[in-house]
Amino acid sequence: MNKDDLKKYSVIVNGGSGCLFQPMTDSYTYILTAKHLFFEKNEEGRGVEKVQYPDGTEIEVKRFIQTSEGWDEELIPFILIEGENYFPHKDENTDIAILKITPIIKGFDDICIIDDIELDGEFVLAGSPVPFRENPQGDRYTHYNIQSIITSANKSILAQVDPALNQNNIEGTSGGGVLKIDSNYILVAGIQSKMANGTNYQAGQIAFVPIKHFNEIVEYEENEGKLSKLYPPHLRKFDFLIDDCFTLEVDEIDEVKVSNARVTLRNKAYEITKSDITPIGIKDLFKERLLIDEKASSCLSHKALWISWLEFLVIMNLMKDENLNSDMLSDLFNSYRLKFLNIDDWTTSFRKTLRESDYIGLKEDSTVVVNTRCAPKTNRNLIIKKGNMPDIANVYDKRGFRTDRGIDPYTSFNFVHLDFFKSKCIIEKLDEYQDLNEIQLIEKIKIEYNELFN
Repeated sequence: MNKDDLKKYSVIVNGGSGCLFQPMTDSYTYILTAKHLFFEKNEEGRGVEKVQYPDGTEIEVKRFIQTSEGWDEELIPFILIEGENYFPHKDENTDIAILKITPIIKGFDDICIIDDIELDGEFVLAGSPVPFRENPQGDRYTHYNIQSIITSANKSILAQVDPALNQNNIEGTSGGGVLKIDSNYILVAGIQSKMANGTNYQAGQIAFVPIKHFNEIVEYEENEGKLSKLYPPHLRKFDFLIDDCFTLEVDEIDEVKVSNARVTLRNKAYEITKSDITPIGIKDLFKERLLIDEKASSCLSHKALWISWLEFLVIMNLMKDENLNSDMLSDLFNSYRLKFLNIDDWTTSFRKTLRESDYIGLKEDSTVVVNTRCAPKTNRNLIIKKGNMPDIANVYDKRGFRTDRGIDPYTSFNFVHLDFFKSKCIIEKLDEYQDLNEIQLIEKIKIEYNELFN
């Protein structure tokens, strides 16, 4: 992910902006935006009133397309019909709306919601301000760094962007996303809303509605069955992840040797998709217990975590020689704990957060399988046997351990990186696999996995 991806996820909505978001469905895509963009002033009767556009109004919606020559814009046809493709928040002070775009706009599922925004200088307000509207198509986008959070209100947050910006600089970004690049994903923290007092813009301030309030729209009784909650689509079912699991990356010279193992393991992953186990079910069951660093809760929507779970479930199915179902997950979790850590090198930050994680239910000699954004650079760092945690002194503070009574994670558990089961059991033994059929491959891998665990 890079800054160009922020532009791809941003759209022009009438005189404002919006943000593409793919919920847990393959039938439609959302545009998250501000509802005041769909009102006009009416000066008849009791003075100036704001009146929502009537059903049947054509709304200009355009997204940015990257081409070989630069950028262009593509029209997204949209005729407003409230309750069908336009869903505003009922609270007059909560300036957000969902546009439901059908059919689905493919390729926008690498975006996740983040409930608690922690300003680290990387969040931006993305959109198409009025001064940029005079530019050629494709050049009508920009983003402004969010420098700090000023204060929060009932359903909005006041934030500081560049103090040199005035109202004219920012006008047109209403409905734009408050976004951040996080590794291979985009995090969306909120949508810019209308300011109660336009003079605040003189100081380069904006207001935005936190992303969690969009699910209030989804939960309205009249919207039941019409909208999906704001989770990425891969949380709905593992089908979205089959082509991403067991990539088994090797040099080109070994591609022929590894292809049979890759296809065989993905066939086993396909069996998981036919069970009643789903990412959202696992997330609801275990919540933050899935993470080593539970403060990084946005990881619960990351695709990398759920690819890890799909691979882990395949390994468990092979090792136990049975097909797991959702009723078996709790018992599995108390025998083999899978944890995700949103870092590149597990041998550094891993030790800092290890003790604060949740190991309730795990017994002596249990195995904790850990996955990270990147595999360790050397195979010798793929497993840390119990009692061999690097740089742990003979005496250390045990306060904060969340384990069963008498269990010390440093000395009771084996910690294994998920890539251990791919590199040690498969990639290092490609010559043994290349002439086997699928049945023989499965039996061979079962033996390898059981030997590792035992």
